[in-house]
Amino acid sequence: MEIPVVHTYFLLLSLVCMCLNCQGYLEEERFALLQIKDSINSPEGSAFPSWYTEDCCQWEAVECDASTTRVNKLFFHHKRDPSVLEHWYPNATLFAQFKELKELELPGNNIKGFTSPHELRELEQLQRLDLSDNFIEDASDFCWGKRALPSLYHLDLSHNNITGFIPECICHSRRITELILYDNNLHGNISSCLSNFSSLELLDLSNNQFSGSFPSPLVHSLTSIKSLLLSSNRFTGKVSFAIFGNLSRLGRLDISYNAHLELETESQTWFPSLNMYVLNLAGCSLRKFPSFLSTQNNLQSLDLSDNFLVGTIPSWVMHNTTSEFKVRGNSLSGPFAEIFRNRSSQLTSLDVSNNSFQGPFPEDIGSIFPELVNLDASDNGFNGLIPPSFGRLNRLLSLDLSRNELHGEIPFFVTSNMSSLEVLSLGQNNLRGYALPRNSSLPKLKILDLGHNDFMDNLWTSFSRSQPLSPLRVLILKDNRLECKIPVELLRLTILDLSRNNLSGDISNCIDNTTSWTTEAEPDVIITVSGIFTFMNGLDLSCNRLSGSIPMHITQRKAMVALNMSHNLLSGQIPTSLRNLEALEALDLSQNNLFGEFPPELETALTFLSVFNVSFNNLSGPIPQRNQFATFTNDSYVGNHGLCGIPLSRKCGVVVTVTEEPPSAMSSHIHIQTPPTICYFLVLFLFFL
Repeated sequence: MEIPVVHTYFLLLSLVCMCLNCQGYLEEERFALLQIKDSINSPEGSAFPSWYTEDCCQWEAVECDASTTRVNKLFFHHKRDPSVLEHWYPNATLFAQFKELKELELPGNNIKGFTSPHELRELEQLQRLDLSDNFIEDASDFCWGKRALPSLYHLDLSHNNITGFIPECICHSRRITELILYDNNLHGNISSCLSNFSSLELLDLSNNQFSGSFPSPLVHSLTSIKSLLLSSNRFTGKVSFAIFGNLSRLGRLDISYNAHLELETESQTWFPSLNMYVLNLAGCSLRKFPSFLSTQNNLQSLDLSDNFLVGTIPSWVMHNTTSEFKVRGNSLSGPFAEIFRNRSSQLTSLDVSNNSFQGPFPEDIGSIFPELVNLDASDNGFNGLIPPSFGRLNRLLSLDLSRNELHGEIPFFVTSNMSSLEVLSLGQNNLRGYALPRNSSLPKLKILDLGHNDFMDNLWTSFSRSQPLSPLRVLILKDNRLECKIPVELLRLTILDLSRNNLSGDISNCIDNTTSWTTEAEPDVIITVSGIFTFMNGLDLSCNRLSGSIPMHITQRKAMVALNMSHNLLSGQIPTSLRNLEALEALDLSQNNLFGEFPPELETALTFLSVFNVSFNNLSGPIPQRNQFATFTNDSYVGNHGLCGIPLSRKCGVVVTVTEEPPSAMSSHIHIQTPPTICYFLVLFLFFL
């Protein structure tokens, strides 16, 4: 009877010890987490507000092992307050407290380096380390020694500021299977030590400055590689695609956009055993479609953009590509409709922009591409009418048919049935009629570009007959024949371009309900067909026949970055209320009939101004000399006979007799000679269109 009692005693004692140890580990790790919280929030921040309960395993971004209750995963993604300008130098000693940590992810936390970085070598169970999207410059922080971090297989240092060569010490971690170093400042030749990674499955060195010959010996040695990304570097010379031929596990390859790299794809001496699903060969000086593509039956994404391809697209290329196909920036030609006759494709993204395709679009394009989400056919020679069957593409998010030779009206079915559409670009064609057909309904539209066409209806009529365009942020209607009045809905947009139209009359009467300008447009990041508008506000009413004084309400848009009202018939004085536009970077009021002196308040208010033009008005008095205004040249003020002071040669205090009137805004509108300043403004204002 004594033996069971003894056993029970020792069992209970062991359990008590385990509990005490467990409690000790939990308390130690909890204290380390709270110190990390204080560090990441220093000098002031608000990360992890819910970290106050006793059980740290229940805290945000923390995971624990179910059996040991010790912390094994930390996911601190973008937790440091971006308004805190100081870089974060986390103390590696704190992270070393988590002896069973397997995954440590710290992306987007403004990290520039570590305090005591050698302490990270204590994390013997660490498998994944993600320090991407930071400001790390010195890769020596990751020189832990040859036997350190024996379990590490994933290392992500992408999107940092690491400069120089790939440090040899990274190659000490032989078990790494995923090495991600893209978007840094690495240069020179790729380190030969990477050839020792016989188990490497993912290598991403894209968007760096590696130079010299293409690293063919390295490629030969990567027998386990599945994803190889070497795009946007400076590799040069000729390279045969045969070097990839025996990498039987390779499924994703991107060697796009390397300076002066010429890829040779045709060879009689090799037969590819590849089974690619993503292949990006953009900017590789290809002159014909690679014949080996006919053997790739599982391609999901193929990018052959910016090469020297000519002729038509082979039918087998379209048949073998199932999701994304890009051939922009080539010299492909022929009737587009013939390529897809009697065919149906499951493509979700198609980019054939900047080629030489011609003829009309297929009448049944909605049936040919029923799954399309993005279509870019801009910069070609497409002509004819826009087929109503485009309206059947109800999954389409982005449609760009700009810079072609399309004519006729916009079909009602296009603007009434595409309920998912966010971007519609039809600019620089020969379209006419109403800018929007009656009862148009585009409930998710964010960007609408109808500029450089022949629409000649009344703005109010066109937009008041349609369903509200609530999400719309960018509207480009420049260079048409549109007339007033401007609907109130348009004044809430982030970017509005109505330049080079037939807007006329008093500007205060033309703008319907100008009080809406006092409501700030919500800042937005809008992805377009060809770029991004980022937190930009702008208004362009230039090259019309608007008269009257500058409305006070326009000057209440504090977030405005660009304002162009040049080449009109505006009169009155430059309003002092322009000082409210503190974010303004470009202001063009040239070629009007403005008079009076320049408001001195603007000198200290408009501190971001880089483009400024008030030439050819009737302004008088001294030219402002402080802050940004000290940087502008004679071209910003020429044509104002009453202005004086630097940069003009006319000194203040000297009486000048005006013998002739300056060029009127009316004549300037008829014979427009666009000054370089306005050209620069337009580049700023429509940079991504």
